[in-house]
Amino acid sequence: MPQVIGHRGTPEDENTLRGLRDAASAGASGVEFDVWWTQDGIPVLSHDPTVDRTTTGHGSIAAMTASQVRALRTKRGEPVPTLKEALRFTAARRLTAMVELKPTPTPPQVDSLLSVIRTTGAAPYVIVHSFNADAVDAVRRAAPELQTALTHEKTPITGKEAARYGTALNVSRFLATPGTVRNWHSAGLKVYVWTANWPPAWEKAKATGVDAVLTDRVEPYKEWARTACDLTATATP
Repeated sequence: MPQVIGHRGTPEDENTLRGLRDAASAGASGVEFDVWWTQDGIPVLSHDPTVDRTTTGHGSIAAMTASQVRALRTKRGEPVPTLKEALRFTAARRLTAMVELKPTPTPPQVDSLLSVIRTTGAAPYVIVHSFNADAVDAVRRAAPELQTALTHEKTPITGKEAARYGTALNVSRFLATPGTVRNWHSAGLKVYVWTANWPPAWEKAKATGVDAVLTDRVEPYKEWARTACDLTATATP
C-alpha cells in the first residue's frame, strides 16, 4: 500500500503548522510544503509568490521581511511559518518532509536552506524537490548527500532522465503506469504521485506500484487503505 503524504499539509490550513499537525494526526507518514525566501533571506512556507490569496495581507514575499510575513495571519488565523519551524516539527516526529522550492535559489538562499535543514536535524527525512530543474541542481551541487527529486508533469520522463536529479521522482499521477513505475524503480528512484484525492486515483496508484501518494485527503485515504488491506487479507487463501 502506498504511503500517504499530506499535500501542503491540509487544504484548509495549507502551508501552516496547523495544517502539518492535522495531516500528521490523521496518519500521514509525511507532509509536502512550498518555500519562498523573504527579502532578508529567510525561507518561509507559501505556495504563492505573494501573500494575497492565503493571508489577509498583500504583497510579494520577496519584497517583505520575515518579521512582516510572520505578522500576517491566514484567513483561519494561522501565522505563516518559517521553514525552520516546519522542519523542527517534522524532524521531531520523523516525518518525511517534501520541501518544494518555488524559485531557483541564489547561493545565499541555498546556504540558508541547508543551514535550516541541518540545524533542525531534519536532513534524514527531507526530500528537496521542484518543478524547476535548476533549483534541484543547485541543491545537489551544494549538498549531494541530501535526498532530492524532480517534480514533473505533462510529458513522459525516463528513469535515466529523472535520476539525474536525485533519489526520487515526484510525478503527476496521470503519468504513472505499471510500466513507467517499473522503469523509474529500475533507475533506483522512489516514486511519489500527486495529487490523488479519491478512491479511483488511489486504487490506480496502488496498482502501478508507486511508493507514496500526495493527497489533500489524508484521513479518507487512511480509511480507504485500511479497507483495501482488509479486503486483500480476506481474499488471500
